Amino acid sequence: MLCPHCGTYAGENDILCPSCGALLDHGENQEEGVRSIRQGRRARHAAVSAQPKAASTGKAGASRIYVDPVARQDTREVPLFADPQVFNADGTPLATGYDRPASRGVYGDTTRQQTMMPSHHRKKHPLSKRMVNWTHVAIALVVLAVLMVIGVYLFLDQTDDGQKILARMGKDATAAAMWEVGQEVMDTGDIDRAITMFEAAREKDGEENINVGGLLTLGSAYEAAGRVDEAEALYREIYTDIVPSAPDAYRNVIRILLASERQAEAGELMQEAYKATGVNTFRQQRMELLPLAPTVNLTAGYYTEKKTITLASTQGYDVYYTFSDEAVLPDEGTLATEPIFLDEGIWNLRAVAVSGELVSDPLTASYKIFMPSPQTPGYSLAPGTYERRQRIWLRPGKENEKDDDITIYYTIDGSLPDADSPVWTGEPFYLPSGRVKLQAVAVNGYGKASNTLTVEYKFNFSPKPKDSYRVEDTANGLKLYSTTREEFQQAHGQGNGMEDAWLQGINEVCQKYNYNWGHATMAKTKSGWVLAELYFTTTQFVGPRSTSIGDSEEAVVSKFRDMGQVASPSGNRGLYDNDYGTGKVYQNADGTRLIRYVTYTADSHEWQLDYELNATGTVRAIRMLYIP
Repeated sequence: MLCPHCGTYAGENDILCPSCGALLDHGENQEEGVRSIRQGRRARHAAVSAQPKAASTGKAGASRIYVDPVARQDTREVPLFADPQVFNADGTPLATGYDRPASRGVYGDTTRQQTMMPSHHRKKHPLSKRMVNWTHVAIALVVLAVLMVIGVYLFLDQTDDGQKILARMGKDATAAAMWEVGQEVMDTGDIDRAITMFEAAREKDGEENINVGGLLTLGSAYEAAGRVDEAEALYREIYTDIVPSAPDAYRNVIRILLASERQAEAGELMQEAYKATGVNTFRQQRMELLPLAPTVNLTAGYYTEKKTITLASTQGYDVYYTFSDEAVLPDEGTLATEPIFLDEGIWNLRAVAVSGELVSDPLTASYKIFMPSPQTPGYSLAPGTYERRQRIWLRPGKENEKDDDITIYYTIDGSLPDADSPVWTGEPFYLPSGRVKLQAVAVNGYGKASNTLTVEYKFNFSPKPKDSYRVEDTANGLKLYSTTREEFQQAHGQGNGMEDAWLQGINEVCQKYNYNWGHATMAKTKSGWVLAELYFTTTQFVGPRSTSIGDSEEAVVSKFRDMGQVASPSGNRGLYDNDYGTGKVYQNADGTRLIRYVTYTADSHEWQLDYELNATGTVRAIRMLYIP
């Protein structure tokens, strides 16, 4: 039977359990055969009965085996929760279907067998009791704690979520974690803390790893905190130093400028943003903000006549213009209040419309006004040498023959023709004796002059022209810049007094001595004082070539070279112009006339000889002047 207390099998004649010593009850009817074995009843009895009986001889095959209670103190380690098996005495499994070995052994057999009771009759209790090693337990706990610390460190240090946890705790973390946590904080409305987090993230990024998106968010945080100036400075830094083509930075600054009524700056930044980013919205925004460019009534281009232009603003704003490439509009421009006259030349126009502080885009137009020049005049007498006096005709160039606004100016005195030269009236004129240089230009109604016609002739007939005025021509033997003050005063006295005077071309002060007949002016040189000017109005002195006070214009002119050129429309008449000097008669505004001769010295200075005529045409004063 089985012990109801410990489950150990006991024989039919056992009164006490051989294992636990409990009193056994043998009154229970036992079932025999296969059925009892299947039901787990009398399992031990059935198993022993199946062996050959050996009537307690102790030999193998005996039906009953008595085990010494000492032998039941089995110290073998059998798994507490092992699968149901029957183990032999050496610990090897004997059969399946049993999960606990019996404490009995078999004497006289080399193998000590143990049996297991069925699992559904098993009573759970340890086979043996051992002491707990608390040192091992402590070591295990310490190791576990260390592993947990390492794991937490690696999680915080190596993962994005861990870095964000550190950032939330205010600890050092990666810049990316700080940017993200800063955005979380900003979303909760804690702007100041978000700014602190963003600034720390920016510092963490350094100069080589700039987070443009994060900087824009920082700028938004500045604005939310009322720190608009800092936000504007940050946005400007982004498109100036970091990403010149970042449109969001431009947009934010433009928004700030418009909000603070700085429209002029906003307009300029819109233009800059359009050039830097190519985003057309900046251009459209600028067009809507600024005044429209002014208009002009004359299309730019090339013209062959003088023009007049008018500037206007279709919106009624003031218009400022300039023709200078360097002028800054509108400050350095001219307010357009009336039509603008364009003479011949190139005119590069720039104009803007101004409304308060807002300035439009400039209107630009280039006008090229070049009026046509006439052709070189023609002439009737071929160049060459002639033995008799000849006359000559002039005519406009072939392409200007039908033009009625052509004027031909000419000279035969050797000077270049200009507006103060004789005008050809259509009538032929005679050429003088000697070497003659005919020069002529044609001028149209636009004031444009042709190229100069130059034709040289030689005429061998009498009378020949006289010589030009020379330095050898003196007055009473006095020579300019050579006669000394002592020599002059020895001959003509010291005069009525001396005063300071200044003469043309002489940088130092001169000494002017006055006389009853006029005055003499002395200039200081390295060698002393010399005669620089002689002016007389009486016959006490005789002028060069025996000219004197009271002579007529014809009498004076006849003593010097005269090419016979007629007077110009102004009344002036050229006498000659050659390598020795010039001679010309001038008509004064008061009706008097002046005959002036100039000659050149060997050291490239000038002597000037003037004959002042009165209203009756006679000489009233003669002046000789040295010009350095």
